[in-house]
Amino acid sequence: MPGSSPRGVRAVALGGGHGLNRSLQALALAVDHVTAVVTVADDGGSSGRLRRDLGVLPPGDLRMALAALSPDSRLVELLQYRFDRGELDGHSLGNLLFVALEDLHGGDAVAALDELASFLGIRGRVLPCTTTPVWLHAEADGGDHVAGQVAVAGTKRVEKVWLEPGDAVGTPAAVEAIAVADLVVLGPGSLYTSLLPNLLVTAVADAVRAATAPVVLVANLREQPGETEGMTLADHLDALEQHVPGLRLQAIVAHDGARPNGPGRSLQADLDAVADRGIELIAADLLDGDDGHDPAALAGILRDLVRA
Repeated sequence: MPGSSPRGVRAVALGGGHGLNRSLQALALAVDHVTAVVTVADDGGSSGRLRRDLGVLPPGDLRMALAALSPDSRLVELLQYRFDRGELDGHSLGNLLFVALEDLHGGDAVAALDELASFLGIRGRVLPCTTTPVWLHAEADGGDHVAGQVAVAGTKRVEKVWLEPGDAVGTPAAVEAIAVADLVVLGPGSLYTSLLPNLLVTAVADAVRAATAPVVLVANLREQPGETEGMTLADHLDALEQHVPGLRLQAIVAHDGARPNGPGRSLQADLDAVADRGIELIAADLLDGDDGHDPAALAGILRDLVRA
């Protein structure tokens, strides 16, 4: 079963979406056992439809994390297969498999994810940060209230975000994984809609604050149109400190190389601005051919951090 491997070197990555996918691929190359702690605030696309129609956790980010950690490319292709017609139009097979397994396990989402991980040959686990149904809310510059992850992602000048209900219970296995980890990785990914929703769960944030392992932020390559538009790397750190008081970062891993393509200003120009914060700054060329973080390059850095 997932989680039952010999001790080895263990890492936890928190986030969601495509950013978490890259850090998980890197960690799978760098350590023996990886646990993904994943946001469950998504309310768009297939995930949003399933949570509204069936009352389940939104499975999309969980599915993507499973795909990132699986060594079986054909099973990953099947998991990620998305229907394009009929009543299933827009749904991925992996989302439906998760819902079916959750039903077969009597509503136990963690058991469903563990079984899927076993099918996929994963050396680790994928866990929701909470199994409480939560919704993301934000306050924008000027005091406007924004409700829902999709809406927050498209909002400029976000001032703060929070979850409702605010007392969501942290998944015990996720809290335990953070406590015994040799490395805790935050990001990359959408600051307000992928990373912070995990840290807004009190038990998860407390576990990260209390972690004995190094806590590392993998910085985004660029600002994100909408939620982080106009924000510097220093602004990202300020937002983390504002939402998670007492959070201690041992290192920031940031790209320093060719300018990434795509919308949004590159954040590498801000490296000097964060160098005096008492946090180790590791700058390296992290760009791959697909205009994202290169898992192999990132793996080397994360492996060295564990050894150190």
